Amino acid sequence: MKCSIIVSYCRSVERAVRLYHSLENQDFPHDEYEIIFVNYSEIDGLSEYIADHPSRVRVRCFTVSGARVSQAKNQGIRRASGELLIFLNGDEIATRSFVSGHYDAYKKHGKPVMQFGLTKQVFEDNDEVFFENREILRNGIRYWLTEPETYGLDKHKSYYYIKDIRLKMLEPYRYDFDKVKYKMIFTQTSNLSIPMECIRRFGGIDESFRGQEIEDWEFGYRMMKNGVDIVYNPQVAVLHLYEKEKYDSKRYSEWKSNLDIMLRKYNDSFLDELEEFKSFFDPVRRERIRKAEPGKNIWIEVYKHLERSARKPSFA
Repeated sequence: MKCSIIVSYCRSVERAVRLYHSLENQDFPHDEYEIIFVNYSEIDGLSEYIADHPSRVRVRCFTVSGARVSQAKNQGIRRASGELLIFLNGDEIATRSFVSGHYDAYKKHGKPVMQFGLTKQVFEDNDEVFFENREILRNGIRYWLTEPETYGLDKHKSYYYIKDIRLKMLEPYRYDFDKVKYKMIFTQTSNLSIPMECIRRFGGIDESFRGQEIEDWEFGYRMMKNGVDIVYNPQVAVLHLYEKEKYDSKRYSEWKSNLDIMLRKYNDSFLDELEEFKSFFDPVRRERIRKAEPGKNIWIEVYKHLERSARKPSFA
């Protein structure tokens, strides 16, 4: 088996169904990849749907009720048989060349690499959505999504998308990712691939963290320290139909706790600068800046300062 696609999802069965259909219609040989869905909530129904709508691709569904997302992903890793593991979240939509884009680039490198692609945030075109997301939308150009039905969206509605903010983070480097020092900030275990041999040698997802942001950074940083290159693959992208997330003081406190766990784990001065991101994730400060400077993107500002002040890391 060449590729195992590991999809973790929670509650959003309808979106997981849409992802399933986008993954079963890839331009990659159907007997050379498998799809592993891991549900980490009490509510499910995907396995029944797939049983009624079988695919030529090998598909398996598992449930780890009440688990963390890290545990769900590790469950998928343990069940995988592919040479290359590709991670996705259950609320995304894969383009037709998604699997081949990851695998072909992996083979072209000729060595173990962790590669990531970008996510295009898709919005339904109506005034309510625009008003609700105006802070996000003002930081990116809107592009119309043609033939939305090919992505499992309503063909009678209009949609647009904006580019992933990580492209803006790459602008100062003229999109040369080799010049980036804190590469693990770009790694999210969604639209991310890594050879199985790296997992066997250096481990899977650390289950000490709650939430997703820091555990993804730790995963990428661990691979960096062990000599695995992190590369940007512009040929693979996924769509994500925007869904409003609640980011409050509780989630912020959890995020800070996760970051502290990572800093203690490595005790590496190279990581100390990440403390700056606490200012970005503080919901009170973000709201204050949003009102005072509505055109400012504090994430970009903090990231640029972080990279300017960083020394070149030295790894294995």
